[in-house]
Amino acid sequence: MKHEDIHERYKKLFRKLQEIILVSKDRVICEEIDTLFIENINFFTKSYLISLCTYLEACLQDIAYVHAMEIGQRTKNARIPRNYLLWSLDKEIKKKELAFEDIDIKPDKKEISNDLSGNPHKTIMLFRYLGIDLTNDERFNKNKDLVGTVVSKRNNIIHHNDEAMDISFDDLLNFIDVFMEYMEAIVEQACLCRVSA
Repeated sequence: MKHEDIHERYKKLFRKLQEIILVSKDRVICEEIDTLFIENINFFTKSYLISLCTYLEACLQDIAYVHAMEIGQRTKNARIPRNYLLWSLDKEIKKKELAFEDIDIKPDKKEISNDLSGNPHKTIMLFRYLGIDLTNDERFNKNKDLVGTVVSKRNNIIHHNDEAMDISFDDLLNFIDVFMEYMEAIVEQACLCRVSA
């Protein structure tokens, strides 16, 4: 799967979430108010915020994993002796670590998942490990603070049962636009890195 395919899949999820939020908003402000939504508006707001952050994290993990797989394949195609790479990177090699084979690096999806979150600082670090400097992108830099704030709010909701009374449906719609631009910037940086390799 390509970076662009992953991006398209998550853009559809974000757009679907926007549609759901718009319908929810209509049920709250229409003449015949939907009491289910009015009485549980905080629940719906929390759910939508959690979904938004979950989609972002899943997209980031998919992009990082595909990119790591591409790096692993390029390394394998280069036929670099494993011993040479070990020797170049670590001068303290034990004899039992040496093997007469080419390097074959396969990414670990769980490790990527553990090192990556919606938190922009963790995202920056993991993508740096992959050779991608996200801070080169103006859209990433413009949106990372708001993304970080929203992710922190989501964490407080999940871990401390924080309320979401200060977030409106319009705020959520705005967050989705910001997250989509943020995600697009990350995908484009990953694609640029792939093309330049």
